[in-house]
Amino acid sequence: MPPHSSHLLQPLDVGCFANLKRAYGGLVERKARCNINHIDKLDFLADYPYAREIAYNSGTIQSAFAATGLVPFDPDQVIS
Repeated sequence: MPPHSSHLLQPLDVGCFANLKRAYGGLVERKARCNINHIDKLDFLADYPYAREIAYNSGTIQSAFAATGLVPFDPDQVIS
């Protein structure tokens, strides 16, 4: 891979992890609005599966591969 380009070419970075981060952040934000200001490991383990269920679905994964130009193969997608 060309230097400094892996974030553009890896479908999990492009589509999936960003959605997971957003979904988990939303769960944390809801807790903060309820005056829960500390999240420990047990809270994380309870909330993570729900955030993962929200973030990872077949549509998200397929669009991540399409955004990186891997499936369907389209090198111009990355360059643009």
